[in-house]
Amino acid sequence: MPNEATSRDQMQRRMLVALADSASLTRRRPRTVAALAVFAISGALTGAAVSAAAAVTSAKPASISYQAPTTAMLSALVPGDTQLIGEPFGIEAGAGPATLNVGPMPEGATELFVSFGCIGVGTYLTSTDGVVTSTHSCNGPNLSSGGGRTVTGPGPHTISVAGEGQYVLWASWSAPAALPPASAEQSAAMADGTVIEAEYREGFARYQRCMTDAGYPVGVADSPGPLISYSNSGAAVDSGSEGACYAAEFELIDMAWQQSNL
Repeated sequence: MPNEATSRDQMQRRMLVALADSASLTRRRPRTVAALAVFAISGALTGAAVSAAAAVTSAKPASISYQAPTTAMLSALVPGDTQLIGEPFGIEAGAGPATLNVGPMPEGATELFVSFGCIGVGTYLTSTDGVVTSTHSCNGPNLSSGGGRTVTGPGPHTISVAGEGQYVLWASWSAPAALPPASAEQSAAMADGTVIEAEYREGFARYQRCMTDAGYPVGVADSPGPLISYSNSGAAVDSGSEGACYAAEFELIDMAWQQSNL
C-alpha cells in the first residue's frame, strides 16, 4: 500500500510499480512523492546540492533484472484523468546533482507532476523549490515513482535531484481531475479521530464495491494481517476510477489505520 509521509498523498497514491500501461498498482502504506530527472525541452539545468529526505523508496532486489527506464516510460505514469499543460521537462540520462528551472506555474495548472527512474545503482534525493520530498535507493534499473507536487508562490519553480548514479527524470505542469469528497460512511468512521479494524475493513469493502461497480475489480493478495494487500490495473488508475473510489470510501481511513499499524 502507499508508502508516503508527506501532506500531498492523493496523487502519490497513483504510483505504478511496473513498466507497462497494464502494470498493477499495489498499495502497502502512505505512498512516496515522485522523484525526478530532467532533459529540458524548455528550462535550464544547473548543478545543485540537496539535503535530507522526507520519504524513501527502495528499489527491487539486485538479483532481478529490469529494463532501464526512459522519459517515455516516466511520462506514462501520468493518470489518464490528469491534464498536462505546456511542454514537459526531463533528463534522459542524468548523472550527478542537477536542478531544472520549470518556470512559473502556467494558467490552468494546479500542480507539477514529476516521475523518477533509476538507471544505475545509487541513492537519490529529489526536491521541489529546495524542499526535499523523497529519497530513492536503487540497486539497478528501476522505474521508481510518479506523482503530483503542490507548489506555491509566483516562481520560477525548480526541481532538483542529488545523487551520483545515473537516473531519468520527467516533469510537466498538470491539472488532475477533482476527486470526490469523503462519503458519509467514511466521514462517520473518522468522526471520533480514531479508526478500528472493523472500520478499516468496512472502508476497504466499500472501496472494493465501488471499483467493481466501475468495472475494475480489485485484486486482493491477502487480508488476515493488519494491512490488506491489494492491487489495481493501470487501466483502473488511468480511468480515474481508482482515485475517485479511494478518495470517497477509503483514503482517510486507510491513512489513519496505516499510521497506527506500521
